[in-house]
Amino acid sequence: MPVFTIKKDEGFTLLEVLLVLVIISIITTFPVMHFSQLKKETETQLFFESLRSGITLIQNEAVLNNQWTTMEVRPTNRLIRFRVTGKDNNHHPANHILDLPESISLIGTSKEYSFSSGSGNLGNINKLKFNTIHGRVTVSFQMGSGRFVIE
Repeated sequence: MPVFTIKKDEGFTLLEVLLVLVIISIITTFPVMHFSQLKKETETQLFFESLRSGITLIQNEAVLNNQWTTMEVRPTNRLIRFRVTGKDNNHHPANHILDLPESISLIGTSKEYSFSSGSGNLGNINKLKFNTIHGRVTVSFQMGSGRFVIE
């Protein structure tokens, strides 16, 4: 006597496929969210290291090469400009501009800090304040010297 067997179609239902796609999309969005936060943190750290290096560079230029140097802070332009003053110093290698990343903003108005030739001391003292993803960061210059602290 012949035995009839019914073959079932093997495969996935639409509901199973959609469920797997939803789970995969949720899992893949976690690294993207973490990456954007990591990018902002890295940009912030690099900016403050570049700021520290720029200030040190122009102070060294003032002390070692007996040149007046300036650091101009322009919040509206989102930049900090370092330069060696004097008519023969327009193309000096220490002259450069530091742009603020999107995750950092300057608080206050435009300022200019002048470092004395020979000593590197500041002619005026003001604090620089920045808003970052971790809160407020202040650059404080010590009175009568070119020393500074980023906190």
